[in-house]
Amino acid sequence: MNRAGLAILLAFAAMSGARAAPSARRSVLLVDFDTLRADRAGEPSATPRLDEFARGAYRFTNAVSQAPWTLPSTLSLFTSVHPQSHGVVNKFEVFTEDRRALAKLPARLRTLAEAFKSEGWDTGGFTGGAGVGREFGFARGFDVYEDSAPFGGFDQSLPPALEWIKRRSNAPYFAFAHGYDVHGQFRGLTDEARKKAFLELRDKTISGEPISASTAEVRVWAGRYDEQARAADAAFGAFLKEFDADPRNARTVVVVLSDHGEQLYEHGGFDHGTTLYDEVLRVPLLIRIPGRRGGVIPAQVRLIDVMPTLLELAGVAVSTQARAQLEGVSLAPLLDGKPLSLDAYSETDFLLRASKRSLRTSEGWKLILDMQNLSGELFDLRADPGEKTDLSEREPARTLDLTQRLLRHAREARSGPRPENEPSPGVMRDLREKGYW
Repeated sequence: MNRAGLAILLAFAAMSGARAAPSARRSVLLVDFDTLRADRAGEPSATPRLDEFARGAYRFTNAVSQAPWTLPSTLSLFTSVHPQSHGVVNKFEVFTEDRRALAKLPARLRTLAEAFKSEGWDTGGFTGGAGVGREFGFARGFDVYEDSAPFGGFDQSLPPALEWIKRRSNAPYFAFAHGYDVHGQFRGLTDEARKKAFLELRDKTISGEPISASTAEVRVWAGRYDEQARAADAAFGAFLKEFDADPRNARTVVVVLSDHGEQLYEHGGFDHGTTLYDEVLRVPLLIRIPGRRGGVIPAQVRLIDVMPTLLELAGVAVSTQARAQLEGVSLAPLLDGKPLSLDAYSETDFLLRASKRSLRTSEGWKLILDMQNLSGELFDLRADPGEKTDLSEREPARTLDLTQRLLRHAREARSGPRPENEPSPGVMRDLREKGYW
């Protein structure tokens, strides 16, 4: 065959979605600090190891989660679709006294791990279970998926992840490491009175009861949160030191993020799940790419953009069918200094106690809509990043426009199964005792 014919065949293969050449295929490590707020990530006083890591990475300072709690948010991360598209918006598809059928990821959706696996990557997941348990569909596409320690931390997930990575030979790999170290200020408390106090604050937040916390009380729980963040950061730093010492990992793309943040009484509550303010939606997103210096990227991005970005950076060929699923976009243009203008939609139907939707525009406006009474809050994040001044009455035209855009987005989503009815108090107590939330 002459050179011209060979060139035509190679071009056709590339256009038809053939696998990338082995030399162009990169491994990917994805680390999830569950519940880490954006304002705690990469700050020397809170997370010094992440701060050091961020200096050599692309740091997205305006990354937005699609849900304020683990299960729907992480499924959106793994599928690049909004929660209302994958339909797993509560732990249970059917929520009654006599039937508690777990909601699961629909078979029609392909996961990030499945995309890697289908193209020859080894795949390993090492998690704290619970909201990322295999029963919801997270194990799909993984050769190994560890989730046996409910609400386990990095001390249980990072060591086996490192050992699994060390055993990789020639094939590129996709590794997912996740820990609940920062999740819930009651975790690890030996003082039962303090633990009870925080659980009472959380329960009041979930039920919508007013909370009156003093400045000293808020400082105590924020301090406890920071202690947990520092401990998670130290575990990650020890892991990364050993990971980076292995020259075989020199071509690995490393991503650090969180699935959601945490309320620390900014809007009168604690914990997460029931609101859509930025303390629970803004998350860290750091991407370290071999051979690139990184930098700070202030443009708004979404967690649904992570999947298409990683597939592109790793050299994974994406089928036409899989590409049609993606509701996020690759962030590669931003890495090259090109602009992207992305609106961010988020939602929560947490424990069937709250039903809210939000639209965060690329220009800095944010609308939060309560679906139970169709009341809205409008914020100008450029002038009011703490979301303290509701402008909905002063800006009726803008409020109407964003409400219409938000409802249009909800109508156009490919909805999955939805919970049928609100559970009784007895069911709620039973679920809490069993550790479901």
